[in-house]
Amino acid sequence: MVSRSRLSRLYPSVFILFAVVFLTLGFLGIDHSCLDSADSAYLITSRALADGQMPYRDFLVAHPPLLFVLGAPLAWLGDGVVPFRVFILLLMLVMGVVVWRIAFKITANDKLAMFAGAITLFAPLGLFFSKTFLNDYLVSLITVLMILLLMGGSRRAIAAAGVLGILGTLTKLTFLPFLVVCVAYVLVFRRRQAWIFTAIALGGAVAAAAALQLVTNGGYLSDILGSQASKGFSLSNLLGGLHRIWLLDWPLIVPAWAGAWFAGRALLRHEQLGGQLKGRLFLLVGWLAAGVVVLGTLPAEGHDTNLFLVAEPAVAVLAAWGLVGLAERRTVVPIALVVLWLLAAVPALVDKSSDFFFRSNATDVAAIVAEAQNRTSDCQPVIIPGCYALESGHPVTMDFYDQFLWEEKYRRGNEDALAMFEGLRQEVAAEKSAVILFGDRQPSIDILEPQLDDHYQVDFNSEAWPPMTLWVPRETRAPG
Repeated sequence: MVSRSRLSRLYPSVFILFAVVFLTLGFLGIDHSCLDSADSAYLITSRALADGQMPYRDFLVAHPPLLFVLGAPLAWLGDGVVPFRVFILLLMLVMGVVVWRIAFKITANDKLAMFAGAITLFAPLGLFFSKTFLNDYLVSLITVLMILLLMGGSRRAIAAAGVLGILGTLTKLTFLPFLVVCVAYVLVFRRRQAWIFTAIALGGAVAAAAALQLVTNGGYLSDILGSQASKGFSLSNLLGGLHRIWLLDWPLIVPAWAGAWFAGRALLRHEQLGGQLKGRLFLLVGWLAAGVVVLGTLPAEGHDTNLFLVAEPAVAVLAAWGLVGLAERRTVVPIALVVLWLLAAVPALVDKSSDFFFRSNATDVAAIVAEAQNRTSDCQPVIIPGCYALESGHPVTMDFYDQFLWEEKYRRGNEDALAMFEGLRQEVAAEKSAVILFGDRQPSIDILEPQLDDHYQVDFNSEAWPPMTLWVPRETRAPG
């Protein structure tokens, strides 16, 4: 018979084993290409910052700057997108560790906490986006760290949570509902220390925004608020997003309902759990509620399932609570339900390995890259709006990285963006570009059409994703 003390030492070892497996598979599956336009936009902005350009002043950016500030040193490292992919994997690892500690503080159950951390690491939606450089991971990590510090309760922890509140507002606007939950928590459960958190988090956030507004000559708030206000809305985008979340994250959502039931029972029997249970469950419920608020923005144009990444760790805690709670009942039906979940959820994750750990579009991009390389010795300059095509450690181009962001301004009705294309028009008219590669339906094609018609011809249309059209100077002929 294994003693309880030996079991309590075993669970951290099991979690470390899960973490090692996660990192091993994550490193093996690192993608050398760029998977979507959001990923490429954030990579481009990080590179622009590393090259000395000022976001919001020199080009449009739709989100606060913390991710790009952290990404600039990664761009200096070189080696294409690999440093960015490693960075995201490490964020996910730290997030799993923090959720493990949060679950233990709520439940005082080593086994449940270990499963909550492990499920966070292997959560399907998180794995699906693990190959992309997105600020949703950073928002999620800041949120879970802030919740963990608030559960500590010391003045130092409360002050550190306030600093994280500032960082969250400097990452993405979707952080704001979670900040509201944390402010409500300290006002209700930490009244004596509430002023510390609110003064640092709210005062610091306002001061940081004012400083950025000054440094960028008024462009900071204009870009961010203007980008959000100019989005279109679609009910089908909401329904489609919720459907995609369900298809990916049902292995967490299903047992989370059982976890909610066990959490409700625990609230009635709080003497079985750790202290300050009401406050900690308040944070958990508020975390989920804030996630629902964020999902309410899904109808906005460009918003997608990645918004659920911020709430997914909270769902993982409830999912672990439900699975462990059923298993600990030690009767046939609950244990059978857990077994059925394992038989359905684990194969679903493994069968979709191409969408999770080893998700990649490198093969599709390879054909496009090969066509470009056949027509220029150094792959420069090649214009790729959104810079989708990154391969084997180096980008096909970064020369015109801000073109994608100019297009965003143009798409949102800013006619001044046309002037930003003037240098690019001159380059095209002078036939200095050996190859031009356009993504389908880009505004650049319309803006540069006269110069393209005079000097270039279409030479290649990709059938693979992402759809691209290759233009070459009229006197250039395809090899062979």
